[in-house]
Formats: sequence, structure tokens, C-alpha cells
Amino acid sequence: MDILILAAGYGKRMGDLTKATPKPLLPFKEKNLLSYALEIAEAIPAKDIHVNVHYQSNQIIKFINTNFPQVKISDESKQILNTGGGIKKVLTQSQDLLILNSDNYWNFNILPDLKLGIDLFNRNINITNLLFTHSNKEGFDLHLDTNKQIIIPSSHHNTQFQGCHIIRSHSLKNYSNIFPIQDQWKQASINQTIYGFSCQTSVTHLGTKELYLKHSG
Repeated sequence: MDILILAAGYGKRMGDLTKATPKPLLPFKEKNLLSYALEIAEAIPAKDIHVNVHYQSNQIIKFINTNFPQVKISDESKQILNTGGGIKKVLTQSQDLLILNSDNYWNFNILPDLKLGIDLFNRNINITNLLFTHSNKEGFDLHLDTNKQIIIPSSHHNTQFQGCHIIRSHSLKNYSNIFPIQDQWKQASINQTIYGFSCQTSVTHLGTKELYLKHSG
């Protein structure tokens, strides 16, 4: 299994905070956001770690080459591929893939949940997608049924996506090179092959200017 950290956004949701600095390199506590994701990725057994880049890509590439030289860059500087396309580009080079969002505050309290989820995924070949969730009462955005299947679409949201998921290597072969991963999630829901893993620990999402400033104190 490889790991991909999604860091190829447009640099718009943070407003003036990312005018000169890409969101993954914004400081939070004692490090930048990307460092937390990379350190969690290094603690998970993986063949390779990838980071995709687009906005202010030179800054991210320089940071990775200096501090995490073993990490591979998936360069979308010239054309952003959306979430699904970015994942597909790396999937062609690897086996199954664990994907982490770079705009979360990843701390090591979540590591046992990630390892348990990976083990569940590896033991159940009928699962094409595993989404890590938490029953945090703030910001429900997914429907997890009693069989632990993710139901899409649904208006009955009862759990929160934690910014991490796993996908089988063959799952995107029939998709275009530019598309949102939610398109594949919907099909996997129809096929009843997308499941949720309920985490004991929640992560802090920092993807918007409001959330970043709120949690930055």
C-alpha cells in the first residue's frame, strides 16, 4: 500500500492567508500542516509516500525535497486533476492507496485507528473504498448505515468524514483523468462496496479560513 497526501488545491478557501503561502505550508502550533500529515504517513507501513501539488507548487516541492527527500511528488502544476484525477495518477504507479487530506491537524492519537482500518481493508477484498469517520456531532457529512456501509446520496448524515480514505488499485481504471472522487464513491455506494471505519479519535479539520483561525487561537 502507498500513501498519497492531497496538497494540490487552488489556494482560494483561505483567502489572504494563502496569498503568498500554499495552505499545506501554513503554520499550526509548532509546525506547518503538511508536516503533520507527512509524519503520520511515515508512521504507517507503506511502500511509497506521494504528495500532489498545484498552487504555489515550487514552495511545497522545495519544502519536501529539503525535509522529506524520500517523498515522491505528483506534479499537477500545469493542470489540476481534481481529487479523483489526482488519486488516479498515483494509483497507476502503485497498489492500494491510503489518502490523507493535508488540511487536517494530524496527531499521533489517530494512528491506532488508521492501522486498524488498514487491517480491516486488507482482510476484506470486497471493500473497494474505506472512509475513516467519527461520530463528532459537529459537521455530519456522511450516512453510515447499520452494516457500516456508506450511503451516497443521502440526507441522513450521522457521521463525519475524517479526511482519510483507502481505495483499491483497480477502482479508477474506467474513470477520466480529471474528476472528483465523490463520483466514484457514489458508484461504490450503488455497488455496496464502500464502507466506513468509525474512529475512536477525531481529527481537527482546518480547511477553511474560519476553521483555521478558530483553532489557531
